Parts: sequence; structure tokens; C-alpha cells
Amino acid sequence: MNDLLADAKLAIEMEKKGYAFYAQSAEKSKNGLLKSTLASLAERELVHIEKIKALYQSLTGEKPEGDWLKSVFVPPQKAELLKIILNKLKDRLNRQVETETDSEKIYETAKGLERDGFTFYEKIAKENEDPNVRKFFLGLAEEEKEHFSILDETLKYLNSPGEWFREKERWIVEG
Repeated sequence: MNDLLADAKLAIEMEKKGYAFYAQSAEKSKNGLLKSTLASLAERELVHIEKIKALYQSLTGEKPEGDWLKSVFVPPQKAELLKIILNKLKDRLNRQVETETDSEKIYETAKGLERDGFTFYEKIAKENEDPNVRKFFLGLAEEEKEHFSILDETLKYLNSPGEWFREKERWIVEG
């Protein structure tokens, strides 16, 4: 129980740091895709914080035990997360896109945050026997994995849009 309390507390802190990084980086970014991606991920971090806080509060007795079970969830699919990002991007499409020398560094840092979150949540899930706790943290781990994938794809798109379209759209090059 004490390990789970410590893990939940650490998870809240990790998510807060992730939120701060995404929100600050989105604010500074001039690239519409990067800005939209980071803003969406910042919002998801806030959702994670609230869900983990509900678990923590039930473990400490601040809230009835059953309240946090509402947070046991199936994470949104990648398509749903991408839809949010693309909707945020729509209003920025008509603005001039400026390239940023530190965009790749931001993406790599963000991918590291998501990778660390996935590893940590998967570890917590494996260490706990309660099926609801396992499902909760496996759901968080899966969402972190989706976030990583989105970051990886958007970075590939920014670095090589033609290659990205060929890969995703399965273009056939004839010559």
C-alpha cells in the first residue's frame, strides 16, 4: 500500500512536470503543428493528474474508495487524440509557418517524457495485484504509448513531409 501511495504521488508530480513542459513549449512555439500537438498533450496531462489524484485520495481515505474507480478507463485511441490536435491546428493553418531550430529538441524531450511515463505506469501495473489498479495504470501506460507515437509521427512529418505521405498514403512512385 505504501509503495502504491508513493508511486501515485510520484505519478502526479511527473504529470505536473509534463504539463508544465508541454504548456510552456506550446506557448513559445511558432510552428502550428508543434503548438497544437503540445497543447493537446498538456490537456491530457491535466486529465491524468485528476485521475491519479482521485486514486491517491481514495488510498489516503480523503475520498471514498469507490470514487477513483470512475477513473479506471480505456484510453482514447490515437485517432481521437489526432482529431483533437488537428482541430487545434485548423485555426493556425493560414498563418505563416516558421521553422524552429529547437523543434526537434522539444519533440525528443517530449518523447522521453512519454517513454518514461509508459515505463513507470507499466511497472506499477505489474507490481500490483488489484485488477482495478492494474487496469488503471495499464490504461495510463497505453495512453503514454499513443502520445509517444503521435510525437514520433509529427516529428517525421515535420522533418520529411514527402516521405511521411509516401509511408502513410502508400504512394506508388513510377518512373
